Amino acid sequence: MTAQPVTPAPARSATRELPAPRPAPFGRRTAVVALTVGAALNLAEALVWRVVGQSGSIPDDLAAVADRPTLAAVALAVGTIGIPFLLLGLVAMAQLVRPHMPRLGTTAMVLGFVGVLGFAGMHAVSIYDIAAAEQPDRAAMVALVEDAQGSALALLVLVPFLLGMAGSVLLSSIGYLRTRVVPIWIPMAFLVFLVLDFGGLPTGPVDPHWLFVAASLGLAVTVARRTDEQWWTGRADGDADR
Repeated sequence: MTAQPVTPAPARSATRELPAPRPAPFGRRTAVVALTVGAALNLAEALVWRVVGQSGSIPDDLAAVADRPTLAAVALAVGTIGIPFLLLGLVAMAQLVRPHMPRLGTTAMVLGFVGVLGFAGMHAVSIYDIAAAEQPDRAAMVALVEDAQGSALALLVLVPFLLGMAGSVLLSSIGYLRTRVVPIWIPMAFLVFLVLDFGGLPTGPVDPHWLFVAASLGLAVTVARRTDEQWWTGRADGDADR
């Protein structure tokens, strides 16, 4: 028997281009706009409500809205306009994590959808609060709003908002800390925002939404610096070395 020469398997070309997956649900520029505009409008709404004079007490809140009905309407309009941008912004936040941690990133996206639906519901309810403030029988309106907010049906709006919004930002922040796809100050700013805003802690004259804006702008810069291919595939320079 004669030995047959072994033909080596053809080496894979280092320059071979594989089709790039497109896990992102929308483009990079849309993500930058959503992160920037959504956070800015959310902050603007919070600042205008501060000027109106919300205190957490229903009688005082209705009195404040009655004293400044135009500002209250502006706050509600600004917040409502910002809802779709906020939704896309939360999805963009999760997208930076999803290629590296698919389950966590996908869960953050789903929670973002749920949270924004609850946020939209809260804005719809606020329309009735503004209308109640304009009624002559203030005592009756206070009792009506208190009954509505204390009912079990109110949980259908409040629970999705609290769990969805806070959960989405929390999971994305955890993903950032574990994958280091963004500078570490960004998830830290988000986490401090969650504690201050959703924890109901006193913040004095400085609104915690400034932290959300700062972190969102940091994410927008991170996304803007990526190429379209890096955004679609979820891989930035240096990811292959991790």
